[in-house]
Amino acid sequence: MKPATALLVLLLCVTSVSAATTADDAVRVRMVTTGGTFNLKLLPRMAPRTVAQFEKLIRAGVFNTVYFYRVEHHFVAQTATAEDRETPLSQEQRETIKPIPLEVSALRHTRGVLSLAHGDDPNSGETSFSILLADAPNLDKKFTVFGMLDDGEATLESIEKQFDQHAKSTDGKRLQIVKMELVDPFRK
Repeated sequence: MKPATALLVLLLCVTSVSAATTADDAVRVRMVTTGGTFNLKLLPRMAPRTVAQFEKLIRAGVFNTVYFYRVEHHFVAQTATAEDRETPLSQEQRETIKPIPLEVSALRHTRGVLSLAHGDDPNSGETSFSILLADAPNLDKKFTVFGMLDDGEATLESIEKQFDQHAKSTDGKRLQIVKMELVDPFRK
């Protein structure tokens, strides 16, 4: 084998391994809502601190019974903070909530992306996040992109049709996360 050909084969192998590793590093999450179920893929290589914190929050049940704050058509479906939920937070759950610093990456705010909400301080994100309903380049590098829909486009479309800008259905019921759980049993 010629040296140039061997180098090309080696580069292809390294690229293949790297792509597989990226996919394997994703944290899989199932989010059951009153509007349907989503399978999410959290991306620790793109937002390691945000994903690590979300894993802790999910394990602690912090997102279970949290309401959505808004469904702005052609923009976002955004969850409320963990305080706005049907079941009050326990002291242990409260203690898991910490501010998450902004993590900027090359990922863009496109439909299906998960983006961490924050106040005026970009390092103040905690539990509220959005699922993008459309591309929003104005949010790029200003909010942490930490995951994306892995499955659930039909649910997303259904939510857009069923819920108004206050995340309420025509019968006045609020969109709510029933349960969020890690899907991969081997994650610690």
